[in-house]
Amino acid sequence: MKLKEYFPDSSTVVQLILLLIGALWFISRQIDVPLPAPPTADFSKLELYEEAAMYRIENTAPDIGEQIQRLKLYDYALESRIQALLDDGQFKQARTLLLELAAQAVEVDNEKQLGDILLLLGGVAIDEQEINSAELLLQEALEIAIRQNDPMSMGRSYQQLGRLNIKTRALARYAAEAYDQLWQVRNQIFLGEFRNVESNLQQVIDANVKIKRFGAAAAAQETMADYHYRFHDNYQAEQAGAEAAKLYASSGQLARSNRVIEKLAGQGMATEQLQNLNREIDDLYRQIQSDSQQMGRAKDLQMLYYYHLRNGDSRSAWQSRIEASRMLAQTSERSMFQRQAEVMAISYTSNFAMERAERYLNQAGELFSGLGAEENAVEALDMQALIY
Repeated sequence: MKLKEYFPDSSTVVQLILLLIGALWFISRQIDVPLPAPPTADFSKLELYEEAAMYRIENTAPDIGEQIQRLKLYDYALESRIQALLDDGQFKQARTLLLELAAQAVEVDNEKQLGDILLLLGGVAIDEQEINSAELLLQEALEIAIRQNDPMSMGRSYQQLGRLNIKTRALARYAAEAYDQLWQVRNQIFLGEFRNVESNLQQVIDANVKIKRFGAAAAAQETMADYHYRFHDNYQAEQAGAEAAKLYASSGQLARSNRVIEKLAGQGMATEQLQNLNREIDDLYRQIQSDSQQMGRAKDLQMLYYYHLRNGDSRSAWQSRIEASRMLAQTSERSMFQRQAEVMAISYTSNFAMERAERYLNQAGELFSGLGAEENAVEALDMQALIY
């Protein structure tokens, strides 16, 4: 009688019974189906596939010698000096010298030479991975080319803007691959599979240093130290740990650096070694504080450049810009790249870089074709293969 209180309608009972039968049938089917075998982990030596893409992009850089000749400086010694600085990788010093030449071009109202200087600086900045600086320089070069109604310079500017966005995408993919491989190696250590661990970790460290992600390189060095401690190889562990602490400190992450030092002390690092390491860390941190002040002053001078430019005082504007470049030339590479976005963030934003790269290269190809410069047009369109 009580059942009728809960199930007054016989159709409800029938529905519940059918639902129960269906559930039992589904469960029995799941039991009968054998589970797939778990995937087997591959602990062979890791490869960075994006490294080849980075190499191909570097090969698309325009010839520096040809660009310097295009400036028409008519001074062989000066041209050789600029070429030598750029060939030796001394971009900061070369930038200051080229900005001084740009200021002279502004004084004599030689916009063509000014645009070519900015285009050269922008192209080299791409190779130095100074992405924001490169975009600013190339946009300035493009603006001058449009104002001068110079289709060839416009095409070159669009082509370099396309290369800039290809490089942005490649750097993001390379960083993501290095991050993924670091976690693969950590998983490998966790599972007790130690083949190729050291070489794989070293590859991750080298990859992050190459793209100037020094904090990520420090994290991989820290993992290397933990790996050596696992096998009581204190010497190798201390070397890796000390390098991790220095990388953290030189990229402004003093708290993480101190944490590594505390771990080294807890593992029995000699007092004298700890004292020497702490002195190095203090020096590195003082250096980054000094560099931060220099970069702050350089930023203020860049703002002064735009202020003077708006007021029509081009001489004072370029003096401010040159002085900002001199200040940046005194800072370390690690200080300039100390603040890097997380891998997920740069991977997401790099999707838009692909669209921009395709658009810029199409514009370059159309301009070159219109001028009959078929070789340049083919080169610009061929670069689209590097986007994806």
